[in-house]
Amino acid sequence: MPTVKLNLGSLFLVAVTLFCATGLSYAQAIGPAVEAPTTHNGDPNSPLIEIPSAQQNVTDSSSASNVTMAGEYKSTKEVIEQEKPVFWAWAADVGYESQYNFRGTNLTPGADGAVFVDAEVSKWNFTLGVYNVYQLSTAHATSWSIGEGGGGGSQLAFFGKDVTFTPTTTQSRFDEVDLFLQYHLALGPVDLTFGNVAFFIDRRAETVLALRFFGTKLFPPFHVGTVGGEQFDRLFLRLSTSRIPYITPSITYYQTILNSGEDAQVFDLSGGPLHRNDELGGYLEGKLRGNFTITKWLNFNPYGVISYSFHDRTEPIANATTLRDAVRGRSLVGFNAAQVGAELPARLLHTVGHSTGPYAPPDINLYLVPFVWYSYHISDPTPGTERNEWWGGAKFTLTF
Repeated sequence: MPTVKLNLGSLFLVAVTLFCATGLSYAQAIGPAVEAPTTHNGDPNSPLIEIPSAQQNVTDSSSASNVTMAGEYKSTKEVIEQEKPVFWAWAADVGYESQYNFRGTNLTPGADGAVFVDAEVSKWNFTLGVYNVYQLSTAHATSWSIGEGGGGGSQLAFFGKDVTFTPTTTQSRFDEVDLFLQYHLALGPVDLTFGNVAFFIDRRAETVLALRFFGTKLFPPFHVGTVGGEQFDRLFLRLSTSRIPYITPSITYYQTILNSGEDAQVFDLSGGPLHRNDELGGYLEGKLRGNFTITKWLNFNPYGVISYSFHDRTEPIANATTLRDAVRGRSLVGFNAAQVGAELPARLLHTVGHSTGPYAPPDINLYLVPFVWYSYHISDPTPGTERNEWWGGAKFTLTF
């Protein structure tokens, strides 16, 4: 993991301390699960639970009400309200996706996909969780870097295209861990959710640059700097409603309060430009989540997502003529990406808990959840990400 970590989750750690100070033991503190992408699916990749309102809860143990998992997007799950209250609720995911796509940006281009794990607990309207996604094999792109806010352009050309500088970035390791804490409050027909997400990215990457003169490579490719490990911390506020049958609309604003990472100058000796977009930007995300019961054991959950950036993303500059413009691009203010997807949770196991005390042991549910996503990049995508991206995968979800 990157070295700068202790200060990254400062707000998160303070919140956890306050949460634990209320008197919960470790066993008591862990409750139901929640972008990731999700699956940051992920933020299908949001890392946060959308807790159902009172109108969504059900008391019949033979039925269930879906809950969308993780942050900035990440997944879906079902939680059952017992006739007796459950003292805490847990949920966990483990799965595979063909690419880790976060808000339209492919963070593992050319790799053999990624595996992810998500574990979450809810109590007293708080949800605490962790999400981890790990790249399989090696990713690569014709770009100055691979990342959420770096690598604004690909090729730098002079004299038409007679003289070109073409970068290639190889990402041998990508390991992201997200920690999140949120609180849910029902205000009549509106559900209010606010919280914090801390992102820790352990990345190992190398960028080489090839110089071509009239199409002929003059020298062997040589190493230039690139983006390594990164850390982000974002506050968020979500408004949603469960009063519309079968559909839950929501709107969420994320504000970055920490943005740091291992950056490098291009051509160290000449003091070239840095790669990273280090602005404390934000973004607005609108989402529609459907919940349609096909049978007692099978649900269909479609999604629609669109996001608008306020300097939190980078957009390439077409026909860049300076090294800085080619490397960094420009920070984006405008629509970022629109995505649609669907999950098909199939319940494989269901057991009903029984108790003579005031609290019921939770029901245990195991689901197999295949999913598929499509993303259309509204702004110009950074190299490594296509304008039209398809990906999918499957996960096992356990709730108890």
